Amino acid sequence: MNRFLVSAIPLLVLNLFNATAFGAVKIEPLPQLQIDASRITVSGVSSGGFMAVQVHVANSALFKGAASVAGGIWECAKGDSGRSQSVCMTSPQGIVTKDHVDLAYERAKRGEIDDLSNLKTSRVAIFSSPKDLIIKELGSEKLEEFYSEFMPKTSITRLTNPNAAHGFPTLGYGSACSMMGPPWILNCGDDVAGKILAAVEPLPRVLQARGTQDLSSVTYFDQKPLATGARMYDWGAVYVPKSCRSEGRRCGVHVALHGCQMNPDFIQSKFIENAGYNEWAETNDLIVVYPQSAKSTGNPYACWDWFGYTGSNYTTKAAAQIEAIRNILSHIGVP
Repeated sequence: MNRFLVSAIPLLVLNLFNATAFGAVKIEPLPQLQIDASRITVSGVSSGGFMAVQVHVANSALFKGAASVAGGIWECAKGDSGRSQSVCMTSPQGIVTKDHVDLAYERAKRGEIDDLSNLKTSRVAIFSSPKDLIIKELGSEKLEEFYSEFMPKTSITRLTNPNAAHGFPTLGYGSACSMMGPPWILNCGDDVAGKILAAVEPLPRVLQARGTQDLSSVTYFDQKPLATGARMYDWGAVYVPKSCRSEGRRCGVHVALHGCQMNPDFIQSKFIENAGYNEWAETNDLIVVYPQSAKSTGNPYACWDWFGYTGSNYTTKAAAQIEAIRNILSHIGVP
């Protein structure tokens, strides 16, 4: 998924792809909802895993938990696409965790990210697999070391599946668990979405049993006015259980970020419909937001920006994609 992060594709070809992209969805306004601001969390896979950590660290006053699936340490690439593919993906033994911790403190001191003391009460989940040939498992250990500087180790849950290739494992949908390639959703008999939500849910709440999703509860919305300069897809999606539209019902929000080659151009709405988050949302007063990144010059596989293609401030609160995600949340009622 990430192997081809910065491969160049001529602009003409990119425009052709955009012209023929999957777009058969009904665009509707974002619903205005009543939100439990104590239950805002984020997760992502691959480039989305790196991005979830960036969103969490930048806005730790808002996000109470985060999960990374097949991702790595905060600011791993340091704005260098070459480093993203070498050190971050294949040679994480070259990562010095202290450098990233020190940089986080510098950013916080300058007000570019939230006060890191917020992380003391956060909860984190980190998934990795020894069979992942794209993001080496050692990278997840570096991420655990990073978070351990700011929160109790008991607040960090490690998840794994010994058979999983690079991608997002599910209970019963996708390619064979050990198969690498699109749609990057893996049928491993492993409900990773449920494990993530249980691990990042702010205590003392405990999740109720998994339910059944209702795809009529998916709203596709126009991302363009909310994501200026962020290189994001025309639309995103939000799953709102009918219970969360009831007067007086306050629901939490989980942001789920796809990986490279997982936006609508590549897999349509398969991640939105089959990752497994929606089933848990139904029984746990939870709204799931699915922002979508876009293909662009220097980013032909629609990866989230974890190496700086939207600008040097890509991990700060002012980052274009982080601001776009925050705008989406604001429009559904997150304070």
